[in-house]
Amino acid sequence: MPHVFVTIPTANFSHRQILEGVLEYARERGPWLFHLITGDVAAQGLRRIDKWGCAGAISLSPSAGDVLRIARLGVPAVFIHPPAGRKTPPRRCAFVIRDQRDLGRAAADYFVERGYRSFAFVGAPRPADWSDGRRDGFAGHLAALGFRCATYPDLTEVEAGDFAAEQPRLGRWLAALPRPTALYTVKDFRGQQILSTCLDFGLSVPRDIAVLSTDNDEIICETGTPALSSIALDGRATGRLCAKTLEALMEGSPGVRRLVRMADARIVTRASTDALATDDAVLARAFAALRRVQDAQGAPKIKDVARSMGVSARTLEEKARRHFGRPLRDVLRAQRLRDGLSMVENTTLPLDEIAARCGFCGASHFSRAVRAAFGRPPGAFRR
Repeated sequence: MPHVFVTIPTANFSHRQILEGVLEYARERGPWLFHLITGDVAAQGLRRIDKWGCAGAISLSPSAGDVLRIARLGVPAVFIHPPAGRKTPPRRCAFVIRDQRDLGRAAADYFVERGYRSFAFVGAPRPADWSDGRRDGFAGHLAALGFRCATYPDLTEVEAGDFAAEQPRLGRWLAALPRPTALYTVKDFRGQQILSTCLDFGLSVPRDIAVLSTDNDEIICETGTPALSSIALDGRATGRLCAKTLEALMEGSPGVRRLVRMADARIVTRASTDALATDDAVLARAFAALRRVQDAQGAPKIKDVARSMGVSARTLEEKARRHFGRPLRDVLRAQRLRDGLSMVENTTLPLDEIAARCGFCGASHFSRAVRAAFGRPPGAFRR
C-alpha cells in the first residue's frame, strides 16, 4: 500500500477537479495512503517531507524550490504545470503539461467560426505565464488569420488587488471596443467581473460583447448574467492521468512518458456567446427569429421569417452571403450542429431528444450530419 504525498491547492476549480481525479483513480486501483496538502504550500511548509516515508508524489506548485525539495526525496514524482523555465523533469519524475496557447487558439477558432471580426483579450490581474500563454495563442492565431486583437493593459498594484479600483478603467476600455466584439478571458472569475462591468456600463452581452472564459466552474458560469460560456479543462481526467503516470513510475514500468500532455479541453456554450456576430440589425433579428422557429417547429422557414420582418428571403440571403460567404441555411445548419454537439458533450440526454431539440428528423439523421461535418459520430464526442 504505497504512501503518496500530494500537494494541490484547491482554491481553484480545475485544481479541485485534478485532486478528485487522483483520488478517484486511487480508489479504483489502490488503495493508496495519502499525505495531502490542499492549501497554501508556502504557509503549510514542506520542511518535514523527508520524514513522511513517501513512495511517490504528485505536486502542483509554481515554486521551483518545491520541485527541488520533492525531487531530492529520490522517489517517483509527477509535477503538474511545472514552473516556467523548467523544461526537463528530474530523474524518475514526469511533467504533466498543457500548452496554454492551445486554449487561446481554440477560443479564436470558436469565435471566428461564429462570424466575429473584432476581438479582445483580458488576462489575469497579475502577470502569469499561463495567462500570457493563453493571450499569445489567442492573439497570435487571430493574427495568422488576418485579424487584430485588442489586449487589456496591465494593472497597477492597487488595481490588481482591488477590483473596485480597477472596474472604472475596465468599463471604459470595454465601452470603447467595436461592436460586436468577441472577448476571451483567462478565468471564470474574470469573466464574471467582465459581465458585471458590462451590466454597469450599459453594454449588452452577447449582442455588444460576447464573453468566453476558461475553467467551466458551473457555480460561477450558470449564475452569471447572462450565463457564461467557458472552456472546460476536464481536471478530473488530468488527475487520473497524473495518478496513472505515477503508478507506472512507482512500478518501474518501461517506456513511461516523462512529458505528458493534459486531457483535451472543450468549449461549453452558454448565453454569453449565443448570438450572431453582425452589426446588421435585420440579419441579427432574422437569425434570432429563425433559431426560435427552428427550436419550436423543426426546420427553419426563411421565407416566413423574412415576410414577418418586411423583407424578402432573397434580401436575407444576400446579407448572409455578404457577411458569412455562404447561404443563411448553411449558417443555421452549422449552428444546429454546434448546439447538438454541446448537448452531446455536456448532458446525458439521449440522441433522439437532442436531435428533436436541434431540428433534426431523428437520432440517425443527426448522427449522419455530425459524422459528415466532423468525421466522427456523436458517441465519440460523448466519450
